[in-house]
Amino acid sequence: MQSKRSMLLLLGASVLVAPRTTLAAQLTCSSSATLEELAACIRDQMPGEDSDIFVVPSATQIDAWRSVARTMMRGACSFSLPSSLSSFMRIRSFRDAGNGRRYCLLMESGDGDEDGIVDRGFGAFVVDAAAERELIHTTAHPISDMATETEAITIFKETRSRSFLVAGAHRRASTITSTCQSSMTISDSAHNVANVFHATHLELANFYGSRPWWLIQWHGMAENTCSDVDVYLSHGMDVAPVEGDRALELRDRLRAHHPTWQVGVPGAGVCSLNATTNVQGRFLNGVPASRVCRTPAASYTGRFLSVEQDPDFRDPDNWIAAVLETWP
Repeated sequence: MQSKRSMLLLLGASVLVAPRTTLAAQLTCSSSATLEELAACIRDQMPGEDSDIFVVPSATQIDAWRSVARTMMRGACSFSLPSSLSSFMRIRSFRDAGNGRRYCLLMESGDGDEDGIVDRGFGAFVVDAAAERELIHTTAHPISDMATETEAITIFKETRSRSFLVAGAHRRASTITSTCQSSMTISDSAHNVANVFHATHLELANFYGSRPWWLIQWHGMAENTCSDVDVYLSHGMDVAPVEGDRALELRDRLRAHHPTWQVGVPGAGVCSLNATTNVQGRFLNGVPASRVCRTPAASYTGRFLSVEQDPDFRDPDNWIAAVLETWP
């Protein structure tokens, strides 16, 4: 059987190898009863590190994904997917058995060689049409930033936020160097634009326009990284947040609920993980979409918040109250 290594589709490369067009088996996580179980299932069937399984979406597929995301954000879920996605993606209503609420779920499901791993690494998008907060929770580095997938989806669920987005593969699933940022590979969604994870951010910005909304990208750092802090919050720039900033508000709320936590923000020199090369952060901080690969942000809007956490600080129950109070 043809391996997934031969199925890589590289935009702009000298060799173009298309994925198989035969009808694929479907991995739908049908036994998942809660959003937490769903996130764990999606993670467990993603392409892993050094798997060489990551397909760069075509321009047609990116446009189709954005169209679907736009329709979902408008509250719809019962519609057919465009033909460029329908063979390996599924959209459906998902009822969480824990709270009884319904969500709209778009997820990759195609598994052509039936090895229990999806074929492309596109990821998943979940929308709560009855949300109480225009707050988006994203996980750019599933598997790699351990437990951030289930952490982010639980906080999304318990804070009645608008949507949850998870990238579709380990950040080092591919061994091919990115043309966006040469120190990264094409499967690193936070440092590459040729993926549906980044495309969703473009569509969210279009959807909201000038209306207020915020996006949190949940990350995990190693225990020995930034040893002076347990949690580090940044807007994608190495500048101190101004008074009244949501990063400062969240920091203070976390400290109030967890007095022993060391929570840092830029300006004090306690950590260098400021997400300055994060392409979603650059875009949401005002860098034109065509320039985010190589152009740092000149200022920050406050709309993007990167959260770095030590391994023992990723329990969503420790975050929910602080998030609710920061975005009341």
